[in-house]
Amino acid sequence: MIREMNVCDVDRVYEIENDSFFNSWSRKTLLNELLNNKLTKHFVYEEDGEIKAFYEAGFIIDESELKTIAVDKRYQNKKIGTKLIEHYIHLCSNNKIKKIYLEVRVKNTFAIKLYEKFGFKIVALRKNYYKKTNEDAYLMLREEK
Repeated sequence: MIREMNVCDVDRVYEIENDSFFNSWSRKTLLNELLNNKLTKHFVYEEDGEIKAFYEAGFIIDESELKTIAVDKRYQNKKIGTKLIEHYIHLCSNNKIKKIYLEVRVKNTFAIKLYEKFGFKIVALRKNYYKKTNEDAYLMLREEK
């Protein structure tokens, strides 16, 4: 089940975030985003009482940015990421979002293929986007007609 994130979920989301990304957000930043950023929506994927994944997306007028998406490593390759992307695209469609952006590591071919499956296209290269690892990112875009 995909549902909106609440304050009680922050510790578990932080665990997934910290285990998934070298440049992870702090627990405090996650909590602050959840409580104070009204332009961002937060969702978790919960199954059998356990949060297994999450995503956060920003919304401004008719555009959205997928800020973060992560699946607990123990539950990867089980189509959870696909379900989250489907949920996100449906949410965008319901809110008449015309452009959806995201950044992805150039080396993350698995994620790139997933995003391409949903109509995202590489539109730019962001050099050294991930400062701590000196990695480049692709900016990807999905446009509604």
